[in-house]
Amino acid sequence: MSISKKEPEIKFGTDGWRGVISDEFTFENLGKVAVKIADHLGKGKRVSVGYDNRFLSDRYADFLSAVLQERGHEIDLSDRPVTTPCVSHRVKTTESDLGVAISASHNPAAYNGLKVKQPYGGSASGEFISEMISNITKTEYEGPTWQLRYKGDKNSWVEGYMELFYDIIPENDIKVVCDYFYSPGFPLFDRVLRKKGYDTLSLKTERDPLFGGTHPEPVPAHLGDLKDAVISSGADAGFAFDGDADRIAFIDEFGRYLSLQVLLAVLAWDILESGRRGKIVKTVAGTYLVDRIARHFSVDFKTVPIGFKNICPEMLCGDVIVAGEESGGIGFSDYLPERDALYSASRLLEIIKRRGEGIGHIWNRLREKFGNSVYLRRDFRIEKGVAKKEILRRVKKNCRGAEFPFKVEGFLEIDGIRINMEEGRWLLVRPSGTEPLVRVYAETESREKTQELIKKGGELFN
Repeated sequence: MSISKKEPEIKFGTDGWRGVISDEFTFENLGKVAVKIADHLGKGKRVSVGYDNRFLSDRYADFLSAVLQERGHEIDLSDRPVTTPCVSHRVKTTESDLGVAISASHNPAAYNGLKVKQPYGGSASGEFISEMISNITKTEYEGPTWQLRYKGDKNSWVEGYMELFYDIIPENDIKVVCDYFYSPGFPLFDRVLRKKGYDTLSLKTERDPLFGGTHPEPVPAHLGDLKDAVISSGADAGFAFDGDADRIAFIDEFGRYLSLQVLLAVLAWDILESGRRGKIVKTVAGTYLVDRIARHFSVDFKTVPIGFKNICPEMLCGDVIVAGEESGGIGFSDYLPERDALYSASRLLEIIKRRGEGIGHIWNRLREKFGNSVYLRRDFRIEKGVAKKEILRRVKKNCRGAEFPFKVEGFLEIDGIRINMEEGRWLLVRPSGTEPLVRVYAETESREKTQELIKKGGELFN
């Protein structure tokens, strides 16, 4: 009896395609994606290809470039690991027709992935991806795989990218700690800080495809080393970056973790208080502080589905001053329509210098005016293969007649199910777009109340 082997699925989620190395993310599957990219672009286009520090990322990038080259495209391949935002910057500044980053971002070490960037220097639109990968299961790649190598020169990208930070970061002599989580953000960012006079301490700087045995995701559970270093050294700021340096986390001068929700509020307030006007964009898991600050300054704000690919179109409209997503991605209107952790850190350092005080001091004043924010997220692992529709069906069913700790004022279903409650409190239950997880998010004015909502959210999808 013959046993048929099921083909691993190629599934593009919230931000690109990710899969377990040598299971879903294989050279054969990458070859299929390369064929689809090449055919969708047409002939004779320029493609910029970058890669991170993950296991086999350099070989995957080399192979992808070779397939695209064989199909008639001009390749601009980085000569070293780079951050994903560096790929976006390269695409925009060199007027490439497409950018591809080989990276699984914050996912565990067993994963690798691929992100697509369009000529404007931001995440490819959902429509572009849908058209590009249509009928991909029927696509054949029958050429050589891991042994196929790119025949051409590799290029240095980092000099032009680093100029951004030299222009933005002011000279200062304060103490800064950076946890690079083994990303390609080191050594280039450290080099800029030292040249500008900062006293720097750098953590997790080496290349480690196993990421020290943890996820390269800058969430509170992974920030112990950074927090300890900030406190013990008396640093003025602590930054953490994810595996491809597009997400940021922050420890303030008091040794406190300030969530992205708080950072977005500080950045929005600083820009608006300085006299600029424009719209603020957040995701459905975004803070109520944005709403309050926007109303205070009489500016618009908008809520979009999770994923920076949903923020990018809003930024391309040109009237967005700042945008943020709960997972650590921040975008600025005077930069690319893209999240960039190193750029965000640069902007925060500029605020510290210009205002002459730490971000923690600024937040202390803002929360007195706009209210406190305690935001938490908890991920619940589920059986692989359970459909998102089934998860959401269970949540909707369980919401009927459920007793919530606060008065419910409405539901929002643009991405997952968000339950809006009195005084701005909220709870969101949302299946992950990239992993077999259900993510539960909540925000209230206290840790106890937020934890109570998280617990309730964990009951809704079972």
